Amino acid sequence: LLNPDPPLPLQHHLGYVGERVKWFFIQQKEPILQFMKTLKGSPDEKLYSVLYTKHAQLIEDNPTIKKLVFETYDAVVERQLRHFLTLFKNTLQATFSNPWVFLRRTTAQLDVDISTQVELPSIDQTKERIPREIEMRSGNEKVVAKWLSEIPMEPHMILQAVEKVQVLVLRVYSHIRSQVCDQVELFCESFFKLPLLRRLEEDMSRIELSPVDIDGYKARRAKLEKEALANAHGLKEVRACLTILSNFQIKSMAERA
Repeated sequence: LLNPDPPLPLQHHLGYVGERVKWFFIQQKEPILQFMKTLKGSPDEKLYSVLYTKHAQLIEDNPTIKKLVFETYDAVVERQLRHFLTLFKNTLQATFSNPWVFLRRTTAQLDVDISTQVELPSIDQTKERIPREIEMRSGNEKVVAKWLSEIPMEPHMILQAVEKVQVLVLRVYSHIRSQVCDQVELFCESFFKLPLLRRLEEDMSRIELSPVDIDGYKARRAKLEKEALANAHGLKEVRACLTILSNFQIKSMAERA
């Protein structure tokens, strides 16, 4: 418990939570694009920018733009996952480096049997419990001090001391784990969602074509310019022929008259 690094099972659970949040955001690309496409003509059309429909159509019609936007979005989500895991791990390291400080600022009771079945309190019970727990905020420190004083120090009672220490570690760790699990939603909101929304626009504004795409578009532009020049020359010849035919038609009509 006094190891500054969080226990491995807790780190694995944290990684699972991060991957689940990442998977959720990754799956939102196609639904958002579909929402932008169907926004025109819907009752919510006036609530959003008129550019949504145009941008959605542009992304749908151009595979290169769609690929670049989706890849940038995936990269931002992946970066935010690493940031989320780092911040959460730092929080856990700070908690486990000195768990007694963490216990002082919590109101949950340590002396409750962990094997008892948990039931959701009613609203009236919650209103009665909150003031009482605020007044008993220092109760956990007294409970831990009491448990520590009950650990025997005599050499011949080493087995009993080991057992009591194990029970103490189990109770404190279970308490910390419960408190951390209660705050997972807050951490996901603060460390993942909000930073993602703030930084996504900046990363999207820095999208650039890859060297392969640039070379491909240069070759395509040169080909199109060559075709446009050839078509312009052909159009000039067609117009000249049309002018000759028109003059011949007018001359013929004049001779017949």
